[in-house]
Amino acid sequence: MTAHSRSNRPLAWLLFGTGGFLVAFFFPIHILLTGILQPLGVLRDPGQASLLTLLESPLTRLYLAVLLICAFWHAAYRLRDTICDALAMRQIDLVIVSLCYAGATIASVATIVLLIRVP
Repeated sequence: MTAHSRSNRPLAWLLFGTGGFLVAFFFPIHILLTGILQPLGVLRDPGQASLLTLLESPLTRLYLAVLLICAFWHAAYRLRDTICDALAMRQIDLVIVSLCYAGATIASVATIVLLIRVP
């Protein structure tokens, strides 16, 4: 295999696998804590006015950035394979890849910008 015939598929698989693991492992925990237990008052802390105060911590911002960015790239890969394989549109694979990964890139940049700009 020459240098010119190498595929970028391993990088896509790495992002897909990492995103899939993080989404499967951390999203249920995140949803349980922030979407169910906190609104029900189970996680009530008098020192915390709201969950938005957690965004003041750089560690929380880093966690959210990694979780969301990996989820976007996992979704992009999953969408690409679904559209190309299940819908039999492999002939326009380059267009679909470009759209899916451009969407993941835009969402990743937007996530970083928003997390940096949060006061």
